[in-house]
Amino acid sequence: MNKAILLNIIFLFFYSCKEKSNSFIKTDNGYLLNFHEISGDTNHVNKGCIVNLDIIAKDENQNIIFSSKENGLDGVSSFFYDSTILKSAMNGILLKTFKGDSLSFSMKSSVFYKSLFGEKILNKIIVDTSFLKVDLKVLGYFSFKEQIDYQKKLEISAQGKEDSTLDFAKKSWDSKFLNIYKSRGLYAIKLSSNDSLNFYGDSMKNEIIIGYTMKEISGRLIYETSYLKPEIYDRSKEGQLLEGFEILVDNFQKGDSIVALIPSNLLFGRNGSFINQIPPFTPMKVNLKIN
Repeated sequence: MNKAILLNIIFLFFYSCKEKSNSFIKTDNGYLLNFHEISGDTNHVNKGCIVNLDIIAKDENQNIIFSSKENGLDGVSSFFYDSTILKSAMNGILLKTFKGDSLSFSMKSSVFYKSLFGEKILNKIIVDTSFLKVDLKVLGYFSFKEQIDYQKKLEISAQGKEDSTLDFAKKSWDSKFLNIYKSRGLYAIKLSSNDSLNFYGDSMKNEIIIGYTMKEISGRLIYETSYLKPEIYDRSKEGQLLEGFEILVDNFQKGDSIVALIPSNLLFGRNGSFINQIPPFTPMKVNLKIN
């Protein structure tokens, strides 16, 4: 092939890719899609497949309302391409995409959640009618068999990241603190013990009252109890507490204040918690007061 012709072909290829990377497409149901990257891949959505996405949805104040990083397995949100999506506003968007595409669009918060998670989710979370800016990266549309292999790779990666995070934190604790309580991968330190001063009130013999904060080890706050509404549990009933909390309650006393590193298998494990925005395989740092 003539060298000049070859150079022209290469130039036209890169030029066309650059043009596509800033293209806008309007879906049949009226959504304007701003494509930041078009991959050229032929992997397209199809009935019965599993949709794998990297999503960040922000409100008008740039607050992150939903992200795959804070919800999905190793940063990936996976959905069955079933009637929930097929009958939703999201379907018209997915039909315009291929594996590797990166795009953004605006969508009502209620429509976003209903499209991906179904009608029931609207009863479990606070959703308003405001618009979200959704950034979406298509990671792949896979068959059930392909998804099994993909899922295994994600789990191995997520577990490896958890192990590294915990190892780093534990080495730091081992070098700084004495008298660390250790059990099943859990590390805990008693910060103080005070039987006389009780902000939560006195509990009954078979009850425990706990106040706590739960954070990712990186520092992201997940949950914090209120001083006015602490959590009360009956010790005579099994299964009320997550395993990590049970270990702490069983091995420390009323009045103790504790800080603990808890591995995911003693908390939300491989499933995580969608409502609390906890991804699978996420260890936690917990500050706990037992009364």
